[in-house]
Amino acid sequence: MCGIFGLIRDDDAPTSTSALVGATQLVRHRGPDDEGYMLWEGTAAPRAYAGNDTDPEARALNHLRDLPDSADWRVAFGHRRLSIVDLSAQGHQPMVHREAGLVACYNGEIYNHLELREDLGKIGHRFRSRSDTEVLLAAWAEWGTSCLDRLNGMFAFLLLDPRPPATLHAVRDRFGVKPLYFARVNHCVAFASEIKQIRSLPNYVRRLDETAAREYLARGAMDRGGRTLDADVIELQGGQRSTVLLDDPSLSVNLVRWYELKPSRFAGSINDAAADLHSLLGDSVRLRLRSDVVVGSCLSGGLDSSAIVCLAHDALSRAGSDAGQATVTACFEEARFDEWRFAEQVVKQTNANAIRVWPTIDRLEEDLDAFLWHLDAPTTSTSQFSQWCVFAAAAQAGLKVMLDGQGSDEQLAGYSGTDAALYAGLMRRGSLLELWKELGSYRKRHQQVPTAQLILALRSMWPVVDNLLPRRLRAGLTPQPWLIGAESDDRKTIDRDLDELLRRQLLETSLPSLLRYEDRASMAWSVESRVPFLDYRVVEFLAGLPYGAKVHRGTTKNVLRIAMKGVLPEPVRCRTDKMGFVTPEETWLKRSATNWFREGVENALGLAPELLNAAKTRELFDNVVQGTAPFTFDLWRILCFGRWLIMTESSVRPSSAACMRADV
Repeated sequence: MCGIFGLIRDDDAPTSTSALVGATQLVRHRGPDDEGYMLWEGTAAPRAYAGNDTDPEARALNHLRDLPDSADWRVAFGHRRLSIVDLSAQGHQPMVHREAGLVACYNGEIYNHLELREDLGKIGHRFRSRSDTEVLLAAWAEWGTSCLDRLNGMFAFLLLDPRPPATLHAVRDRFGVKPLYFARVNHCVAFASEIKQIRSLPNYVRRLDETAAREYLARGAMDRGGRTLDADVIELQGGQRSTVLLDDPSLSVNLVRWYELKPSRFAGSINDAAADLHSLLGDSVRLRLRSDVVVGSCLSGGLDSSAIVCLAHDALSRAGSDAGQATVTACFEEARFDEWRFAEQVVKQTNANAIRVWPTIDRLEEDLDAFLWHLDAPTTSTSQFSQWCVFAAAAQAGLKVMLDGQGSDEQLAGYSGTDAALYAGLMRRGSLLELWKELGSYRKRHQQVPTAQLILALRSMWPVVDNLLPRRLRAGLTPQPWLIGAESDDRKTIDRDLDELLRRQLLETSLPSLLRYEDRASMAWSVESRVPFLDYRVVEFLAGLPYGAKVHRGTTKNVLRIAMKGVLPEPVRCRTDKMGFVTPEETWLKRSATNWFREGVENALGLAPELLNAAKTRELFDNVVQGTAPFTFDLWRILCFGRWLIMTESSVRPSSAACMRADV
């Protein structure tokens, strides 16, 4: 896992290399183990340079001090390495394929690199290292862009192909687990792992995308369609790649989609599906245990992370490993936010070494600037801070790789609010008996008929039905009165069925933001996070299952629960209360840190008067604190947005106690 940076310059761009070094060193936290650079002038072979953190064995490449202050280069790469597979100097990057002349600047893990290495070896390729980067280069040399279909992993990489027509490729993995951004700055096209690298470039001027800012403030919407809060920075989406022809004076970035999610066809019983899922997910976990460093697991106590921990335990046992497994759990003194009682059962069953961490409001206040500097964007709630604390504890325990359960909710209807889409699909298919049973189940659970959900389901077929809803429940969301300039009738999508909703959550709405939080929170502490539920084989399999495998009589993740019978402790397997990385945010706001929240909101009002109505915002704050208005995450988003605006003005890492580590 690494940090990458690339520049392509046109003939009018500055030739200084200081921006390359500065932007690369800015993300040292992503790769404290190694540092490398590459310059390509367009004709001769690329020149490689080692950095101050490079293993002395690799410094024969040339040293950073030999990097010229100015050179007539066309393409430049900078790389920070977190050594996970092949810890030796042989894994140094940027890496060159000597026969084809390809150069890779790579961030990620190809979990099936051993199998690919064997296949490539049979057709004549020879390898000097054990790294998956060298496998990627050989695969590209052999199969070109079609090699991407063979990769099982998470990755974002830049690949220079100097063969005519000389091309720079930028690629992001199927579901966007690893980040990649680009922008045009001062006659250059810049590619980066983190937006702050682009912001650090000379003459870059941050322009706030006010439409994106309003969407975030109103609903927490982020990471939509490649747009970022920086108006001039574009995010490659999951499954996209781009090409830049290096003899094109305009340096046009051409985006294409290399992966489309195609559900696997399934025919069989729910028990057959559960058996297949157990096998696929188990193999996904097995592959993600491949590492030359210790692998631990995030354990919330929920169904997803618990399944990962138990499957990892089984995989390690079958492999004859006695290394054991370490887990990290966020805990809280307030019982309604604490899941340790569930996590503890998993710990006892797997004999794991349990590490517990307690996120507090005091720590949030202390770490907030560093937290937001690393995340590059504000968050939807303080729950992401729990994740930050978990990865910090992992790093302090010496865990360099962590497994996590991210991605299950978006595939198996783990979030609330799926009822309308479920009902709409049943109506559309004419499955009225099933609809009646699901309605009865809802009524039994909630002691009321889901009237609003039914009307929303009907509206997906006949929009005029929307007029039957009370204004507060209509599909047209009335924006908050404290937000200036938003449209008064911002229509939300009413999904035609459950599969459509889950596909949007997976590819467009929920998961892209959560993966960004996952990447930044883990890499801030030089920890690699791996997500077995996003193995493409698992995703395609789950996408092809019928709705009843996902939701059955109101119980979500039905097929996973069946698949984990005998694997998970029963109280964990059968629990239906969804929590995730929660925090007692309402308690902090109303009781223990009211003044801190108020000061943060006031700060945001002063920084964004064009977005926030000061009087209405203050009224909202007072009403929520006094209990005359319901608690929402609106006030946190306002506070967080203000602090983020300040952090984006600086490329210097905040000096918080949380980040004062020798290797970060």
